[in-house]
Amino acid sequence: MAMMDDVDFLISHIRNSFITSDDTGMCELIIEMDEAERVDTRTQSFSTYAQWNKCDSPPSPVDSGLDTSDELSHSYDILPDMDYGAHRRRSNTAQRLERLKKEKRNQCKVKTVSWKDAQTNYSAEEKGHLFEKKEVPPITVKESTRKGSFLSQQLNTHGMKGDNPFTEYAKFDGRASAGIATKKIDIFLTMAPAESRAYPMPVVVVATAKVEELIGLICWQYMHEAREPRMIEDTGVYWLHIAEDDGEVDMDFPSLDKREPVSKFGFSKLALVERAPAHPTPKKSLVVTVNVPSRGFNKFQVANINIPMKDILNKVLKRRKIKVKPGLSYYLEKQNEPGSVIDLESNLAATDTMEFCLVRENSQRGDIEELYPVDSSDVAESLTSHQYKSYIVNMVHKLRTNTEVQLGVSGEKVEIDPVTNKGTGRLFKQKAVTYDADNIADCDIVENRSNGKCVFRMMYQSNHDYKHHDFEVEEEVANEIVQKINNILELRLSQTRKDFVANRERKRKRDSLRYN
Repeated sequence: MAMMDDVDFLISHIRNSFITSDDTGMCELIIEMDEAERVDTRTQSFSTYAQWNKCDSPPSPVDSGLDTSDELSHSYDILPDMDYGAHRRRSNTAQRLERLKKEKRNQCKVKTVSWKDAQTNYSAEEKGHLFEKKEVPPITVKESTRKGSFLSQQLNTHGMKGDNPFTEYAKFDGRASAGIATKKIDIFLTMAPAESRAYPMPVVVVATAKVEELIGLICWQYMHEAREPRMIEDTGVYWLHIAEDDGEVDMDFPSLDKREPVSKFGFSKLALVERAPAHPTPKKSLVVTVNVPSRGFNKFQVANINIPMKDILNKVLKRRKIKVKPGLSYYLEKQNEPGSVIDLESNLAATDTMEFCLVRENSQRGDIEELYPVDSSDVAESLTSHQYKSYIVNMVHKLRTNTEVQLGVSGEKVEIDPVTNKGTGRLFKQKAVTYDADNIADCDIVENRSNGKCVFRMMYQSNHDYKHHDFEVEEEVANEIVQKINNILELRLSQTRKDFVANRERKRKRDSLRYN
């Protein structure tokens, strides 16, 4: 019992018990922290309470030596470099056992071979199978004059053959870039031989590369694969164009801007075209003109004068979107020689001309019958489309009910005036607005409803952006309005209309390429 009354013994016993039973070492850090400062306070506290037990009267707060402040004691701060976490640290014994297990597993993979001294009674004939003698061929005069070893000669030869002038662009090869976004593009090589021109070369490029760097990567891969003919050692003479699935280059659209990143474009098939400024290609001078009676003409750039005439005919039919019906066919005539039919199996050089005329079989150029069916009412409508005419239609809104308006269409402008009716709310009152005909981009029917009405959309340009209005009216009236506005747009052919049509065709081609 004397030991139980000893304060120092109790504290030492408790401390040693916690330290020996705690593998983390936290108890030792907490108990031994500031031990020198706490010894006096702890001794004074227990001696004061011992006297209080003898006199049966509580000591005063001043003489007790206890900390009577309201501050709560804080636990030991957890630091990021402490050797403990969500799992309890393993003891030294467990770590030693785990190390022994690893060593035992590694020993299973080791094969021990006992060394034995060889017998000394082997003869030279018995040892002959171990070290067979090889005959060295005699050195010729040519080999005696050779400088360096075979390896040196092979390295020198490989260095001369592997001299790639586009090596600086090899870092944009996505096949050797792990963990980086890449893009695969099929490249048609217009400078390749005719038999391999239809087969694209797959190129994997880093998505952050620019178009100019993609061209350099294509040239590097072309030279690395030892393709023929050899490329010009200048990336400035090469350009990337949009290509069809069969490898045909679409020259109607400009080439890709070399300063733009590759990730900006969504094309999966492109064509590398050589355009040297110092040496103009004959493509610019070889332009074939095909006239279509009463429908204008089309111009085509051809690669050389050996192109078959049937290819030129197919280009015209494809550009004009003429569907050849069963029993009908088309042929070409010389523009300055009516009736002179061109043999479609011959090439362009045999015709000795660059201007032709498209004619349908069993007809002539001067016939009233044309390639396209033309209605007399369409011609009259086209001539009178500039005259002013108004229609009562419903303007379609997304968040509120439709508004009845008066739509006035003329060759100069399109007016939208609200129709005032009694009982119409003033909160959503439609305002009168006028659009100039040169700012209108398109007009087309977007929906045919079951109640016999149609919804047509009028596109217009506002602050360099395209916006639209939707109108609902009977199907017959909708067709009349759409045709009238489109006739005005075709006759005026404003810059807004040109840009809209170009963007629409570019989007259709891009979507078709992406879908294919």
